[in-house]
Amino acid sequence: MGYLVLSFTCSAILILLFKVFERNGIPVFQAIVFNYCTAAICGFIFLPDHYTVTSGAFISQPWFPLSMFLGAMFITVFNLTSLTTINFGVSTASVAAKLGLVFPVIFAFFLYNEAFSVLKLVGILFAFAAVVLSSIKEKPAGNTAVRTALTFLPYAVFIGNGACDSVTQFANKRFLMHEGIAEFAMFIFVAAGAIGLVILGFMLISKKSTLNAKSIIGGIALGIPNYLSFLFLLKALATLSWGSSVIFPVSNLGTVAVATLVSFVVFKEKISKINLAGLAFAAVAIILIVLSGN
Repeated sequence: MGYLVLSFTCSAILILLFKVFERNGIPVFQAIVFNYCTAAICGFIFLPDHYTVTSGAFISQPWFPLSMFLGAMFITVFNLTSLTTINFGVSTASVAAKLGLVFPVIFAFFLYNEAFSVLKLVGILFAFAAVVLSSIKEKPAGNTAVRTALTFLPYAVFIGNGACDSVTQFANKRFLMHEGIAEFAMFIFVAAGAIGLVILGFMLISKKSTLNAKSIIGGIALGIPNYLSFLFLLKALATLSWGSSVIFPVSNLGTVAVATLVSFVVFKEKISKINLAGLAFAAVAIILIVLSGN
């Protein structure tokens, strides 16, 4: 349980940091690139055994191609999440990101034959109600075309995070039950960082952007909890007996609750009565889903 709490706490920190970046004029894309570089370095430092990396043996590992694919997905979805946070607020971004729990939960039942119970079903229904109620917000300002485009951001984040969670779930079930967790996490961040550096390099060379020192500091601040969040999630999946149909909803709803409450206290972000009802539903959902896993 400890790994799970640490994972969703770190995930909430990530979303909250995007709000900090907005208020301090930190270029978000640059910060995201340096975040992945930082996460990759953290991954290498904390490897239990460096031989797989230093010897080049990682290339023959069955999880390696999947880590490269996930890295590309991660940096894409992370950018969409940052845009959603800036345009819709912390609570909407966290909810949109974590509504993706529906994908791994469905796969857990139909592909991985995890145990099904009425209590778990009721908890999942409460979870869906929680994310819908929590996401009801005023539309962002701007002209009609811009508003229409921005309206799709939360849905893109929802689909993207659901896909990332599902691929992570597959990797855990297929390759990572006994070993390779730390190496897999590290190479995801290596791939994301490499892609980001190529894009950033092109932007700097073509003078479409200038390097901002604050983005390096922001990237470091973002990269450490980003690495820890994913590592703790993988460890929770490998060590908890609840199954992914319980772990993903608890992790995702925990992120929503922490991010929303902190944004209300620290950033004075408005939370409507409907949004508060969503948080209440989230709390009930977490309790029911945890009880169903015991």
